[in-house]
Amino acid sequence: MYKWFTYRSTVSWLRRRFTHVHSFCLLLIRKPACVSTSDASRVGFRNKILAHRHDNRSLLSCSRLFLIALCLLFLLPLCCSACASPSTYRLPFTTSSSTPGAIPMQQPPPARLTYVAIGASDTFGIGSNDPLTQSWPVDLAHKLGTGVRLINLGVPGIDAPTALQMELPVVLDTHPNIITVWLAVNDLVDKVPVAEYQRDLDQLLARLYSAAPRARILVANIPDLSLVPRFQKSNLHVLHAEIDSYNQAISVDVAREHVMLVDLTHLWQTLADHPEYISDDGFHPSTQGYAQLAEVFYQALS
Repeated sequence: MYKWFTYRSTVSWLRRRFTHVHSFCLLLIRKPACVSTSDASRVGFRNKILAHRHDNRSLLSCSRLFLIALCLLFLLPLCCSACASPSTYRLPFTTSSSTPGAIPMQQPPPARLTYVAIGASDTFGIGSNDPLTQSWPVDLAHKLGTGVRLINLGVPGIDAPTALQMELPVVLDTHPNIITVWLAVNDLVDKVPVAEYQRDLDQLLARLYSAAPRARILVANIPDLSLVPRFQKSNLHVLHAEIDSYNQAISVDVAREHVMLVDLTHLWQTLADHPEYISDDGFHPSTQGYAQLAEVFYQALS
């Protein structure tokens, strides 16, 4: 009698465990961006972190190293599952004629290419029905065909300097063929000076290009946030000025490091005619919105 345990069920078990550990690490490092707080409280929280940066440097460094280690332990085994058919891999519990009691295991084929996504909650997939399977990096990986190993490093609440310290080391160890970077909205919301953001992004892109000169690196800018419900009560004149400043900084860094720009400001104007592209939280994309974002990135790659 044979008992079959699917590869998908094993991956699902590991995903549930990773979700719990991932959330615990986020509590150690940074307050998530998806919680509903006022701008004043968000700025106050950031100021407290800055004021105690020197006192808490050791704890924060340990927390970041801990999360990096967990990413390597849990993300890498899961990355192949994003683009694999649920019935592709099985673990049959059978007996072998040459080795009684052995459990033959069918290994997944080697990846044709490795795709790494750097970003925050919108890269993680917050706002979709199932962030683990319906984020735009997962949708993009499907569009790229079979044999794609996806490593989604999206961390809710992350900003450019934290991604530089926490996500970049993981990327450098994966030898990627494709890298996408979408980091700016949290920095803008947190009122990070444009010069600081530009410096951190430039350092991130320079190190990525130096470590993976043959990889295709795509950097997305900030879309028109005035079309997003959360920002519609803001001073739109000031908001557009801030977005333009950030996007100009992104354009300069992209040109300097010879990488590709994904111009969401102009390519995602369909938001105005498709409110269903934004989730119920009024901030993050919905499942449909992520599918459209994946198409924008795919067209940029094509």
